[in-house]
Amino acid sequence: MKSYCISGMKAREVLNNKGCPVLEVDVLSEDGRLGRASASFGISAGAHEVAVVRDGGPRYGGMGVLGPIRLVEERILPALRGLDCRDQRAVDRALLELDGTPDKSALGGNTICSVSLAVARLGALHREVPLYQYLGGALCDTLPLPLFNMINGGPYSAAPTDFQEFHAAPAGAKSFAEAMRMGVEVLQRLPEVIRKRHGAAAYRPGHLGGIGAPSADPREVLATLWAAVEEAGYADRFVLSLDCATSHLFDPESGRYNLNFGRFDTTEMIDYFTELVRDFPIFMLEDPLHEDDFEGFARLNAAVPTLICGDDLFVTSVRRLAGGAALNAAGAMIFKPNMIGSVSEALDAARYAVAHGMEVIPSQRAATSPDDPTAELGLAVGARLMKVGAPQTGERTQQQNNLIRIEESMGAAARLISGEEVRRWLVR
Repeated sequence: MKSYCISGMKAREVLNNKGCPVLEVDVLSEDGRLGRASASFGISAGAHEVAVVRDGGPRYGGMGVLGPIRLVEERILPALRGLDCRDQRAVDRALLELDGTPDKSALGGNTICSVSLAVARLGALHREVPLYQYLGGALCDTLPLPLFNMINGGPYSAAPTDFQEFHAAPAGAKSFAEAMRMGVEVLQRLPEVIRKRHGAAAYRPGHLGGIGAPSADPREVLATLWAAVEEAGYADRFVLSLDCATSHLFDPESGRYNLNFGRFDTTEMIDYFTELVRDFPIFMLEDPLHEDDFEGFARLNAAVPTLICGDDLFVTSVRRLAGGAALNAAGAMIFKPNMIGSVSEALDAARYAVAHGMEVIPSQRAATSPDDPTAELGLAVGARLMKVGAPQTGERTQQQNNLIRIEESMGAAARLISGEEVRRWLVR
């Protein structure tokens, strides 16, 4: 028993893929084994996410994490020392009790998440199984269909495009590895399609690893992306999705959304999206309305066949999921452990979503690290879809390559959602 006990912690300040400091935590057990993790975070954060604790002041522009390092070594280690690293729920419960705030502002959601993930990795080492099997069981066999963030808009593009992410998903793929190849082949066609439709100056890198939106008009962006799909020869094997991230477009005083092509109320936004999914093969709309508009989400969900997905709406929280489930506000939840804090809370939210008929969709944050475990946590809960970013930046491709290896290790048991199952969200 003693060898499984938490004996030490070491925290440090490292950099993520955006050159921003983040907290990395090592958790050690009595036998010398080590679990390591850092918590990613979003460039744009929802209003209901847990608090992120940083230093303030001039150092790193206020983004330093020397304070969280002290919290780990001076407060968290004494509280967790001697606990069994294999008892994830007991560890997470101790972390939440130590923090004692509803938004985790005492320790910081970033601090709690880093420690919790590091403990989970240490527990998996002691069980001598991969993290996804440790948390999900030996029968995990579902790989997620990758949603590729091909075109970046909103705050992630120099073009005045309102919506944040434009995805293409290879719904006709028979394996994750094949899905990766198909996604890369579409991305290879996209620059030339943009140049032909919009001129050479319209081609520019996006902030999230994809390509910057070549037009302010979401319809034209979708048409451009679909043209790349067609040129790759996959018109019958791909579908599209949008992360609208409309909370940043919403004016609470007027109750309207300020888009570059007009000011819309909720009814007009619902009408707009209804037309959009009629005209394009869009199987999913993420955060199409303001993050507190559960009733508007429910109206849109009833109006279209499309999978309506909540990110800022749900923030990987059982409490907010319960409110959405009561209204039938959405058919999917974006799964981001750092939005809620601990591993146990994130898994509880995912299992609640599945129990209420929702899809669970893991997604890396914009600011992340190569060892981000979100994909493996998604595997643990049987996620059938995943936002994987663009297949061309190191931190993204490392995660994607890891999923290829996991699929290989599963052998014939590996499963991928079928194209027919995905296309049911295109028709009603």
